Amino acid sequence: MATAKERGATGKLFNFRPVFFVAVFLCLGILFAYGELCRGVSALWLLLWLPCVGVALCFCRTKRRLINTLLGVVLLGTAFLVGTFSFHRQLEQFSDAEYYEGRVVVAGRVVEKEKISYGIRVYLTDVNVDGNRVDGKLIAYLPYGYYDELQLSDELLLQGEIATDTAYFDEYGFRAYAIRENTVYTIENVDECRITGNTFDVFLAVRQRAERVIRTGLDETPAEIALGVLFGQTSGIESGLYANMRFGGIAHIFAVSGLHIGALFGFCMLLMRKTVLQKAPKPVRFLLVGGLLLFYAGICGFSPSVVRATVLCLTGYFGTLLSTRTDFLQSLGLGAIVILLLDPTALFNVGFQLSFLSCLGITLLARPLRLGMDCLCAKIRSLFPKKLSQEEREALESGDTLPPNVSERIRRLTVGALSVSLSAQIFTAPVCLWAFGYVSGSALLLNVLFVPIFSVVFVALLSAVVVACCLPIAVGSVVLYVFNVLVFGMLLLFEAVDFSAFAITGLQIPIGGYICYYGCCIFCTDKWNLHRAWRVFFALLFAISFILQLIVGKIS
Repeated sequence: MATAKERGATGKLFNFRPVFFVAVFLCLGILFAYGELCRGVSALWLLLWLPCVGVALCFCRTKRRLINTLLGVVLLGTAFLVGTFSFHRQLEQFSDAEYYEGRVVVAGRVVEKEKISYGIRVYLTDVNVDGNRVDGKLIAYLPYGYYDELQLSDELLLQGEIATDTAYFDEYGFRAYAIRENTVYTIENVDECRITGNTFDVFLAVRQRAERVIRTGLDETPAEIALGVLFGQTSGIESGLYANMRFGGIAHIFAVSGLHIGALFGFCMLLMRKTVLQKAPKPVRFLLVGGLLLFYAGICGFSPSVVRATVLCLTGYFGTLLSTRTDFLQSLGLGAIVILLLDPTALFNVGFQLSFLSCLGITLLARPLRLGMDCLCAKIRSLFPKKLSQEEREALESGDTLPPNVSERIRRLTVGALSVSLSAQIFTAPVCLWAFGYVSGSALLLNVLFVPIFSVVFVALLSAVVVACCLPIAVGSVVLYVFNVLVFGMLLLFEAVDFSAFAITGLQIPIGGYICYYGCCIFCTDKWNLHRAWRVFFALLFAISFILQLIVGKIS
């Protein structure tokens, strides 16, 4: 790899990655539209871009660089405008929904159901209100007795009191999910609920079969854990247990995203390399892998996190098949672009923010952290020199390198896992503090312990469920028995330890503090074509500014 001095000889401050920066400016456009529509931010703030463009053009010393800079400005400006107008358009469609109030007759198809404190909440699509077709979803609140009776894809006929809500905010904040799904209507005080039929949907049918097999083959708590791990369905998990897992920092195993898709993708790669499929043509292998990932994404409802992770995996795999080098930042940007073009409000989803920032953190900080840990381990080893055998001394004297022993391999695996987990948590900590009010103090240890095991268990559980779905339901308990034992073993830890005691709470970060925090993180990476001393200087400058803002905020 080229040194910073060699890379700096090109005259570039950093290597411009167009797809990634298009995604960044798409986000900035969405944020500007949000500020303008929802917070009253003036459009005059756009004039601040002019000095930035002017400074960029001033550093263009050649005609070619000037043309490239102008093209980059046009590209990024277009991305900004696309983000702004797409967000405007989405909010307009949401607020322009037809208004209904009073007692009505509603027809729709069940796509999701979940238990809540006072009944069940059912989500309907293909909705008709008094015979008029409406877009988006409708939420119906029904008594508990309907939970077992209703099946996914059932067609319902309801009579009750409907309410229309096109407000952008509620008591919990910005209604990103409602705007994304166009969930404008809710119906309560249902007088009548009848099942009039069932529309076949292959994704819902497979998911329903899998749920039936899991609930039959596993005990109650392991079944709810399995449904959360496989499909992100957490409504049945006991609230105290789920809260303790969140304080432990591993609740992300219930948010189907990059960890799940990555594990499934790795399993697919293993099949492609170790079975007869390795002889199949490259397009066939790509279609098989892509088809499997997309089918699983469909079962999970094509959630933004699943789509984003699928795009990342398939983009990288496509580049591998073409024998071209893939850049993870470019793939990450492409995944964000796909999600945000389909749903601009996804930017305000905490899951999207955590997933995107964790991937960005791993890309930017994992390698510097790993090198720092390796350097620290080397200094510790130098204090306790190992006695070498005669053969090892002769090999070193002849210029050969010694093969890593068991302890060295364990050290490398541990350092790798720690650097990945720590880099992700550094980038996601401010968002966790803002969204949940705390940062897990035990997440680093638990993620290092659980995540490698989880990848294997997830693939094994998914494979076992697939096998059990193909067999009679009564056989499911035999196939899934081992997972009962594994889940109960995991639950012992969370029943014995209260991880909320290790959480960091009560820390208030001002807006400027977030900017300084991420500025420090970005200059800690080795992606800049700057001398190390300058990167350290800017990182320390942002770090000191962050600490000062915390102190000022605490005093005031």
